[in-house]
Amino acid sequence: MSDLLIFLAIFLSLTVGWLIGRYQGIFQVRHHSDSNLPSKYFKGLNYLINEQPDQAIHHFITLLEDDSESVELQLVLAKLFRKQGELDRAITVHQRLLARPDLSEEMRQKVHVELAQDYYSGGLHDRAEQLLLEANQHESGEAVQALLFTIWEEQKEWLQIIEMAKRFKSLPSSLAIRVVGACCEMSEAKPSESYSYLNLAEKYHAESVMLHFSFAQTHLREGHPRKALKRLKRLIMLDQSMTPVALPLLKRCFQEKGLWLTSYKEVLEDWYQVNPSISVVAELVSLIQKQDGKDAALIFLTEYLKIRPSIPGLVQLVDLHLKSEQEHDQATIKMFRNLCSQIIEERSKFQCQKCGYQSSRLYWQCPNCRKWESIRPVFGLEAE
Repeated sequence: MSDLLIFLAIFLSLTVGWLIGRYQGIFQVRHHSDSNLPSKYFKGLNYLINEQPDQAIHHFITLLEDDSESVELQLVLAKLFRKQGELDRAITVHQRLLARPDLSEEMRQKVHVELAQDYYSGGLHDRAEQLLLEANQHESGEAVQALLFTIWEEQKEWLQIIEMAKRFKSLPSSLAIRVVGACCEMSEAKPSESYSYLNLAEKYHAESVMLHFSFAQTHLREGHPRKALKRLKRLIMLDQSMTPVALPLLKRCFQEKGLWLTSYKEVLEDWYQVNPSISVVAELVSLIQKQDGKDAALIFLTEYLKIRPSIPGLVQLVDLHLKSEQEHDQATIKMFRNLCSQIIEERSKFQCQKCGYQSSRLYWQCPNCRKWESIRPVFGLEAE
């Protein structure tokens, strides 16, 4: 509802001045008939101030239906219909506008996109796609491409997105990240062509975290751990919060290189300085225990938890103590550990930074708001 109020408020600020100016000349000629017109718009404003959006919408729709001359206001009217779920009325407004012979080509393309949005909102994706493809032949605007990408993403037509992207040397960042997503999806679907798709994606958005992660996966699959390590280091430079996601691939890099302990620990220590997440700490504790013994690992972990307490860290601390406790003392400690583990298992590990969607696994495209690269690890007492 708050979004609707904002939309109406913006609409009002754009139209009231125009309408008052338009009718000001008329007032000078005929005061008797239209002298109360601006007051009608202020009445609508009063509905907004009193948080009565339904009454405000009805009021503005009534006024706008009486004014068929302004294309911009008719577009606003159609959007109000669409937001109200009255798609038939929105479509009628847009079709009526397209039938106007005096409509400029630029405005005609804009109306085409709005009409496609009506069809898309009504689930008529084929009709929306056809309209957008026709509009795209005349003008490849960002709004046209964005809605086409949305339709193709829902249908998982990744090649359609890629083929359209190839027509342009560069794309706006909002579209470029979607091309990267399509390329990464195709890289996974066709491993033999992974490098081809990933190299193409890099031309459009070289700073994509998802892209560097996909490159690292591909390099490891193809037996190039050093190249994978380089990609992972770049990934962490771009986004420090992704250390828990990159860590399993980092571990594989050193396992395959045969430099298991020393070099792996050096990189972990570097990542710890950048982002001391509990995932990195857990790996460091395991290495310290192998190299310097359990007591050294306990000291390191205890000092860490004093500064950054977390339940996953507490579970690891309990595990270390369990190895040295007498058997009759272990039952209570194990019960405490299991309770902590249950809390960790039930929590969400990832959250979308755009809409707040939470998940136990990483999605590169949010299942809720459909934004790419918006989901990140959750940090806090019960998480990283």
